[in-house]
Amino acid sequence: MNSKIVYIFSLLIKIFIFNLFLFARTFTGLSIFGYRLGEYFIAGALTLLIIFTILIPIYKKKYLLDEKKLNFFIVLLVSSFLIINFLNNASFTNEFIYKTSSYIWSFGGLIVGYYFLSDKLFKIYNEDFYLSLLGLFIIYIFSTRGISENLQNFILNYTDKFEYPKGSDILLAFIFIFYIFLTKKQFSQSSLNLLLIFGALYSPLLMVKSRSAFISFLLFSLLALPEFRKNIFKLNKFFYATIILSLFVFILSTSWVVSRDIQIDEDISNDLKFAITSRYSTINDNVYEEEVLKLNLFYFEDGRIFSADGNLNWRLQIWQDIFIDMAEANNLFFGYGYDDIIPAMDSDQRYGQDGQNINVHNYLMHILSRGGLLHIFLCFMIYFLLFKKFQSNNIIQDYMLIIIPLIFNSLFDPSMENAHYPIIIFLMIGLALNNRIIQKGEEITL
Repeated sequence: MNSKIVYIFSLLIKIFIFNLFLFARTFTGLSIFGYRLGEYFIAGALTLLIIFTILIPIYKKKYLLDEKKLNFFIVLLVSSFLIINFLNNASFTNEFIYKTSSYIWSFGGLIVGYYFLSDKLFKIYNEDFYLSLLGLFIIYIFSTRGISENLQNFILNYTDKFEYPKGSDILLAFIFIFYIFLTKKQFSQSSLNLLLIFGALYSPLLMVKSRSAFISFLLFSLLALPEFRKNIFKLNKFFYATIILSLFVFILSTSWVVSRDIQIDEDISNDLKFAITSRYSTINDNVYEEEVLKLNLFYFEDGRIFSADGNLNWRLQIWQDIFIDMAEANNLFFGYGYDDIIPAMDSDQRYGQDGQNINVHNYLMHILSRGGLLHIFLCFMIYFLLFKKFQSNNIIQDYMLIIIPLIFNSLFDPSMENAHYPIIIFLMIGLALNNRIIQKGEEITL
């Protein structure tokens, strides 16, 4: 393909992804011909999944990622979705069933990363690293300084909701950029220095925005260390200067973040803290804080697990209610389906402060509640077969760097229940499997 066309196509993709990281939910809420951009993401991923896992294998005998078993389990996942909805008399024209089943269609991101962003169509140039690091800094400033109310109102003319990036969105941007950067630089000392500096910049922001995102960031950093040890045999003087600079950046960033009025992702109102256990006969009065805070972080009462942390406790009660309700209704194997709100979330106390939350804030519990143990098993097999694919390519560490921190974050956050987060994850996996980002013998300087 013409190099100029490849350059323009690559540039447009990078601009699109940057806007997705910068504006996150605001960007996916853009309305185009009556539908939101996030809905186009899911529809597009669904279409690609059907074409590449069903139609192409039937007519051309070519399987997704050249893996017949992987293709088979994704087809089982899609087929069981159809059967579950058929048994529940759900209407296939109901858009809600595709929203609540997004964990299925997000696997379509594999196709985008592996086929559409192949090295013949999508190039990462040397200057992209300067721009991506600048982009990370812009995301940091936007997330901490914000924009004027007038500009927010202007943006709201084109989207259904204005929202600054959540901790999960910031984490995703950081890992996306640094995974590609570290891999391209082959985990050199200069890349380690930049990871330390930007890690020091982002740590205070992530700690304030979301504890799970901060822990996930630490996991990413720890998983990268073995790769650095393989490639760095002696630390030079610039490393020690970087340590000092990173401490200075961390102090400045902490001071800046603390001085800003940053919305905490995990925060819930005091009224909700008092009400979270209203379904039970335990600790449900005005001495909640006084009684609970005297207890350990986790404690058991009346056969349930509780937490002294109000935000974590809110999640724990939802997850337990889902499991208990499903067990009592004999829905554990097939789940509730996709055409209605989960009973455990059908409560004014759980709709969130904006009254629109139906997310269970846990990737596994979301899959369990919708598709039951059947879909838990099928998704596990898909992840396992992807792991085997990375193993056969001798790039297991790449899989760990992407999957472990980002999926861990989703166990305490509704990130995998939205449109862009899971698709970007699988796009990264597709990119990594396509050509491991870097070609042997390629020289990258920075």
